[in-house]
Amino acid sequence: MSDESIVYLGCTEAGYEVCRRLLADGAPVDEIVSLRPEQAARNDVSGYYSFEPLAADHGVPTYYPETYGMDTDADIGHFRDLDADLLVVNGWQRLVPGEILRTSTRGALGVHGSAYGLPKGRGRSPMNWSLVEDLDRFLLSLILLDEGVDSGDIVATTKYEITDHDDIRTLYYKLAVATARMLFETLDPVLSGDHQVEDQVGEATYYPKRTPDDGAINWHDRTRDVYNLVRAVARPYPGAFTQYDGRRVLVWDAIPFSDDLRYDADPGTIVEHFPTRGEFVVKTADGTLLVTDWEAPDWTPEAGAELRSFGEPDRVDRPDTHE
Repeated sequence: MSDESIVYLGCTEAGYEVCRRLLADGAPVDEIVSLRPEQAARNDVSGYYSFEPLAADHGVPTYYPETYGMDTDADIGHFRDLDADLLVVNGWQRLVPGEILRTSTRGALGVHGSAYGLPKGRGRSPMNWSLVEDLDRFLLSLILLDEGVDSGDIVATTKYEITDHDDIRTLYYKLAVATARMLFETLDPVLSGDHQVEDQVGEATYYPKRTPDDGAINWHDRTRDVYNLVRAVARPYPGAFTQYDGRRVLVWDAIPFSDDLRYDADPGTIVEHFPTRGEFVVKTADGTLLVTDWEAPDWTPEAGAELRSFGEPDRVDRPDTHE
């Protein structure tokens, strides 16, 4: 491992896991740039995780920028003073200003990908989208960051599968493993300037930003579609949701129940309730879904209760709303 200096930017659980592995392997991380809990809360950072204990354990100083966007004179000046050899950006949900990217000798490395491979699927939340769209693989690329949106040259790419058992948390585990492996293989060549890069070839497409409201469940969708939505926005994201009598019911986990056990009920109707575990079965357009983890204040599911179906007009993941 090279003895040159690396500054690591991250503030999420996946970013923490990659940083932990780099430090354990002796990577020359001279500083960690992260957020304090109150900064993360103010900026609605999904999956925030404090780097403070990790930095303390390894004696690495931590810098907390004035803003998440790091566009203040003080933040830009801090990076200029560092004069780092390389920035590694992972788990930082904002574009890094060009003034900061240009302060390091070898630039900055980040990761992005999609089921199709870059430049397809640039933009927001590509792994969440891959689950929503029922895709079965993810091509993750290590890229040299530029001022564009996920448009930098490709340093390395690796593939991992998306199985029926995955949710967004398990995909982040896979992302952390894949990212760390690519960094282990490429840090020395990048720091020495001996690495090879590839242009992103083809027409770029972009995923739009998802908001908490896009977790609304339409029980008139197919069972598979509802299941995919639930696992795409599970913790650490805000969760899928329905309503009963005006009260929001968060659905954190669910599995397809049965296409063979038929129920004469409208979609959204609770057709079975298992009080020993609090789980319940909801009718969908083509079958049923077993809700195994849910959250709602002062509400108990009952067979026959009708959950609200949110229609499609305002959903960002309608097929005609993105490329």
